[in-house]
Amino acid sequence: MVVCVSKTLAVFCLVGAVSISSSVRAQSVSTDNGADSAEALTMTQQASRLVESMAIAMNTLNYEGTFVHAQGATLTTMHILHASNKNGEFERLKALDGEAREVIRNNSLVTCIWPSSESVVVSKSKQRDLLPQVDIGLANNERYVFSLGMPDRVAGRATHVVTVTPRDEFRYGYRFWIDTQTDMLLRSMLLEGPDRPVEQVVFTDISYPDTIDESLFDIMKGHERSEIVSWLEPKEVEATSTLTAVSPSEQANRISFITLPDGYHKTSETYSSMENSDGPVSHVMLTDGMASVSVYVEHVAAYDRSAISLGPSKMGAMNAFGVSTEQAVITVVGEVPEATVRSIAESVIIDE
Repeated sequence: MVVCVSKTLAVFCLVGAVSISSSVRAQSVSTDNGADSAEALTMTQQASRLVESMAIAMNTLNYEGTFVHAQGATLTTMHILHASNKNGEFERLKALDGEAREVIRNNSLVTCIWPSSESVVVSKSKQRDLLPQVDIGLANNERYVFSLGMPDRVAGRATHVVTVTPRDEFRYGYRFWIDTQTDMLLRSMLLEGPDRPVEQVVFTDISYPDTIDESLFDIMKGHERSEIVSWLEPKEVEATSTLTAVSPSEQANRISFITLPDGYHKTSETYSSMENSDGPVSHVMLTDGMASVSVYVEHVAAYDRSAISLGPSKMGAMNAFGVSTEQAVITVVGEVPEATVRSIAESVIIDE
């Protein structure tokens, strides 16, 4: 114990004590902040890895369940059967309300069935409109910030909750509820801003069978041939990825951009005639690794443009923006914020 025997020494002792106390507090705060930072980093990494595992689980698990898709005031209930085996990936979606319809996916081939209109449409695979398609690359996309929320329950199952927040205004955010046992996505929100959902998907029940009979994905399963009389099939079916870059020699190379929102890049470009169009159309696909945007450039004379919609339009999470130039009408569409489609539409350069 130190005893101060004079006023001067007492002041020195007091100042020394304050200095030592401050030093101890500073060291404590520094240590605490370091621990918090390390913990935050670990939680961020954990959230990112959960998204990566979820993306894999959605494509590789066998599962059967019912989910509700909510977009604005519209609710759609779907039954889903999904299988993955040595022959590939199979999926059957059936609407449980509204117009009777089914969607069957056999690897790269998608078949849409409308029993009431006795028709079937067969086409190349595309991203599913209802159950989210999460690219595994999202887990390492630096344009998003990952955070872990409080655990929750969905369809009676324990879940992790991961929020994926964009770093700018050019993309939506996401919130995922991930099954703690299987890593399957059980609920998702597409977010505009920090907490405003524009679209949701929620499973109400789900099971994970060890095996699923491949015959359940037969197009005629549950249907009489006489019920389905109109078939539309593609001339050529080829498995391709919208995220695979196309070499310049394979592109039409008619469309370029002054600038694109950070992270977005072109993945493909085609130039062809389209139904209900007065002229040829260039179609460009853009992506940031998660969100996809379509750019349609209709090469049509000015006097044929009276019925074409310009400016912004919105349907649920989907935004579109149209502009007219001396050369063409440009329409940009995607499940991205309005700022994104507007920025892209106003940056289009047409090289004739």
